[in-house]
Amino acid sequence: MKGEKIMRKKLNLLFGLVLIISMIALIGCGGSGKTGEKNPYEGKWVAVSAQMMGMSVSIDETFGGAFEFEVKNNGKVSFSVGDTTGNGKWSVEDNQFILSIEGEEMVGIIGKDIISFDNMLEMGVKVIFAKDGTDAMDPALYLTEEENAVIGEWAAESVEELLGDGPQTSMEGVDNINDALRLDFKSDRNVTVIYKGEEIGTFPWSVALGYCSIESENPSLTVMINDDGTLKVDYSDDDDYYTFHCVKSDSE
Repeated sequence: MKGEKIMRKKLNLLFGLVLIISMIALIGCGGSGKTGEKNPYEGKWVAVSAQMMGMSVSIDETFGGAFEFEVKNNGKVSFSVGDTTGNGKWSVEDNQFILSIEGEEMVGIIGKDIISFDNMLEMGVKVIFAKDGTDAMDPALYLTEEENAVIGEWAAESVEELLGDGPQTSMEGVDNINDALRLDFKSDRNVTVIYKGEEIGTFPWSVALGYCSIESENPSLTVMINDDGTLKVDYSDDDDYYTFHCVKSDSE
């Protein structure tokens, strides 16, 4: 009997040790970060920059609206391009993000909170997607050198009428020639136009080949970037047609 009690105690002790070791093993597995850990790519990715032939182009105009996709933790992805929605697949190999949508397979380069595709949907457009909610969503991070040169506040330094006597430093309707035309280019690719002291509106803008296009029909504005860093702006509306020579404000 005494021997049986000793044997039973040994078995109970052995069982307890096995149980403790098993629990430690389970805790160790949970702490490795592999079980139940959220995939670093999981979540929404939003197109923040598009370039064609080295020039920035509008994402809305290129794709007919916003372009985004949502990575799920099962190898699947949902996407929306303008009014079009659909599903696809994704995987990661050798620091490359492989995205398959609508039968098209695209390979993106992974950066810090960004994924860059050199030939999105075989359209010849380089598109950079930023992870939603991160600092990479800031559009100013993706401005070209030409675009950065335009960013800021500009004011007219002189004005010239279509059939006038050359550049003038005064203009009817304003006390200061600077107030004849002011342009405030923002990093979100919108520009506020102020004409004769009155705000006309805020319009999208883009830069290509030394010209800055402002998407406004009335007034119409054609902007040429001069070699000396100034702007030549042709302004026309229902009543006026002027050419302004604009300089960036001293605060810039």
